[in-house]
Amino acid sequence: MFSIKNIRISSYILIFSLVCMLLISGCVQSQNDIVEVGVVTSLSGNGATLGKPFTEGMVLATEEINAAGGINGKQLVLHIEDGKMEGQATNSATKFIIDLYHPKAMVTLYHVEAEAMSPLTNLEEIPLLHMSFARSIAEKDPFAFKINFDALDGCKQLVQYSKDNKKYKKLGALMSRVAYNEYCLQGAQEIEEDISEYWYEFGNTDFRTLLLKAKEDGVDALLTVGIDFEYIEMFKQMAELDYNINLFCATASECINPGLEQQDYPSFDGTVSVDFVHPRNMEESDFADKYYSRYPDSRGAVITQAGAGYDTIMILQSVFEKCDSEDKECIQSALESYKNQDGDSVIGTIGFEDRVLKLDYQIYEFNKNGWEQK
Repeated sequence: MFSIKNIRISSYILIFSLVCMLLISGCVQSQNDIVEVGVVTSLSGNGATLGKPFTEGMVLATEEINAAGGINGKQLVLHIEDGKMEGQATNSATKFIIDLYHPKAMVTLYHVEAEAMSPLTNLEEIPLLHMSFARSIAEKDPFAFKINFDALDGCKQLVQYSKDNKKYKKLGALMSRVAYNEYCLQGAQEIEEDISEYWYEFGNTDFRTLLLKAKEDGVDALLTVGIDFEYIEMFKQMAELDYNINLFCATASECINPGLEQQDYPSFDGTVSVDFVHPRNMEESDFADKYYSRYPDSRGAVITQAGAGYDTIMILQSVFEKCDSEDKECIQSALESYKNQDGDSVIGTIGFEDRVLKLDYQIYEFNKNGWEQK
């Protein structure tokens, strides 16, 4: 059984399980019989809470594809390495996969990892599918494809709703200095020009000084895009400081995730978010049943990430079925023109537009019964 605890051994198991069976009968599987995809994402440290379900979703999709006969008769193979949400570790892992396996596509989750991977994948003209909330990598790398939430469009819709429904009098932005928050602020400022800015370095989880400054400034709502461990500390520290304000956050599935939802923080009620899936509906979906059946120890993980990983592999399956795995131009063109014709996407994938995945965004508010769609 696949286990992400031992990344390199797990990768080898995925690669050679079929080979070992063939060796028994005196046969050796050749590279022509497989389609290889590289995956580098955070599987240790803070980022592992999202990276683990993301890769598990990809593994689940790969197992289903191979059990059904593969891609045009070829087995799909994943090579998974730990990027540790660090540029140097991601760079080394990416070089390892490219040099050893020559993958037909690369996949990652976080922006910092995509930034480290992009120069390497671009040089080899390998498509890079990344879940960064920012468009910057796709804008400068013609072989990069942005999947998942888009901070520019999402934050614009979030602030538009909040302004129309008078959810704030003075809006602030509590943000780490990363590209997706810059895009978020850009989208928000198209709707609300007067936004007080409170910036911190990514990785810092002590927000007390900035929260107190926002409180002194009369800010009654804060806009942010973060990762689960950041949101946990934000809510905790707002409660400690008795700073009863609304948080406008993206995405809902990360902002108040299943683990955080169990905490009794008064500042939860009134939280407004934007997402392309309803967190509770996702937890109760057919995909969740299938995912938790395959990975019972992962219950409580962010199911959206598993669904996004699953959909990413299904996108690649559709592309590889149309193209010879050695035809880079065909693969690039098929990705650029990909549309979800069947409507069976776990996360509601529509298709790419200028290499940015289009999704159906909805606004949610949190109350004692959980997230409610508006």
